[in-house]
Amino acid sequence: MKMLFQMIPLVAASLLLASVYSFGQNKPAVNYMGITGPIVFQKKTYQLAWSAHPDASLYKQEYLVPGDALPGYKSMITIDFAVSPASVDDAVRAKLRELEQLKKTLDVNYEVIGNAATGEKIIDCLLGQTAADDAKSIYEHDVYRFKAVTAKSGQKGILLYALSTRAYGSEIKPFLSGLKTGRKAVIADVAKVSLPEINIKK
Repeated sequence: MKMLFQMIPLVAASLLLASVYSFGQNKPAVNYMGITGPIVFQKKTYQLAWSAHPDASLYKQEYLVPGDALPGYKSMITIDFAVSPASVDDAVRAKLRELEQLKKTLDVNYEVIGNAATGEKIIDCLLGQTAADDAKSIYEHDVYRFKAVTAKSGQKGILLYALSTRAYGSEIKPFLSGLKTGRKAVIADVAKVSLPEINIKK
């Protein structure tokens, strides 16, 4: 389980940029999970931009809207699938440990929201850093939705569906103001979105 949650997209303490595997990759993204795309969320269309299969049990795919790019994206959807007997609670606890570590260097606030009917959990998280050079300041709002699933291809594991939105420099103040009124709606939309069916090609 440790590897799974090290690989979930997480803002790096020094750079606050894309997930660790995103850097330096020029190869076309591979649809490892057989997800039908593009993904539409809040009337925005997200295309597969990056993927990784770093070990036998972990699959990762990142989706961006047209005009966005890694590592300096403004809106990204991440879908991770870990073949594992772990529970949703295990996954959430591991993620919270990462966020607690980030508090040493970043502004981090989060809330865990449970759905007793489905067994799912969401972590709503705001994190960021103000730099001396305002142009280098960055804030990020992440909504992580965890669910235990069985893939169409038969594997059982934990599915993570995450929405990440960012603002840089002078865009941060209006971004944070917008979250005050729009944050709950974003969380609700992530909570009710139809999760993709996973079909791992063997």
